[in-house]
Amino acid sequence: MNTLKYKNAFYLPSGRIFLLETKDGFKIECTEMRDVAVDGKLHKNVRNSTDPHVIWNHLVDYKDKWLLTVSTQKGCTHKCHYCDVADLGFHGNLSADEIAGQIEFLLDATPYMKETQKAKIGFARMGEPAHNLINVLDVIRSLNYISNEMDRKINWLPCFNSILPRKTSQGISGFDVIDRVLETKEKYYDGFLHFQISVNSTDEQKRKELFNGADVLSIEEIVKYINKQDIKNRTITLNFIVMQDVPIDIDYLENIGLNGDKFAVKLIPLNNTINAQNNDLHTYANYNNYEDLVSLSNKFKSKGIPVIYDAIAKCEEAGLCCGQLVQKFQ
Repeated sequence: MNTLKYKNAFYLPSGRIFLLETKDGFKIECTEMRDVAVDGKLHKNVRNSTDPHVIWNHLVDYKDKWLLTVSTQKGCTHKCHYCDVADLGFHGNLSADEIAGQIEFLLDATPYMKETQKAKIGFARMGEPAHNLINVLDVIRSLNYISNEMDRKINWLPCFNSILPRKTSQGISGFDVIDRVLETKEKYYDGFLHFQISVNSTDEQKRKELFNGADVLSIEEIVKYINKQDIKNRTITLNFIVMQDVPIDIDYLENIGLNGDKFAVKLIPLNNTINAQNNDLHTYANYNNYEDLVSLSNKFKSKGIPVIYDAIAKCEEAGLCCGQLVQKFQ
């Protein structure tokens, strides 16, 4: 039985953010969104418009793609400088039933979504999933069971997004986290699991600062370790939130062995968060200077590294980043 209580819902042009409450009274967030197609000839209009109708006219159909996120912790173990979950503190891990309960809630709340070719579900709305590894992987391995029980035809693409702490609160090493996620990726999803590692800068001191001192695996350790693994179908993603005065040295990445056979790079703007403002962090590129994001991505492509990049549509930058709703109601 789902023990989560519905508290509120908030709307963006592309979807909804839900506020749920655990039985011990802590509020958590989960989301369901549709992707915004910005690669047509009107992509600039989509990015820069403040009219929600422009977004609505360019949404990808549910049958083709659906985007979901669920929380894995009550608050978060870390206090990253760019994330508003940091101010909530840490109040414990969510159980496997509570994580699965969010998925069941999202399916219930979207009865018109009967089937989809790709449901990308991220386990990082609130919390660092590595610290709740066993419960998170249990739910990831149960996704098909959940959707089948609810009579939905869903081709799941789970996304495990982590800063890769050197040792988790459960005593699991960062390298063991990699092993267990890759085992799930290959064994349960034939390689079609999105393993995304948040790195944000190639400067290790800057990374430590952005993660508020968290002890994480270095990029060199990550790259050299994953280079030894068999990676099938989807490669491993290094995620960079692009920020002003935060170095991203492509030559350094190439020198330590980053290659397109094992890795892809994702470049995304910094969200407009309260903590980012308080820590004087500013995005390197967004809808106003999208061409700078494209230029940076081309530098990676010139080295043979696959790149994903995207900008936040102006209409979607509505102060509804991770943790902000809980702060309003907690």
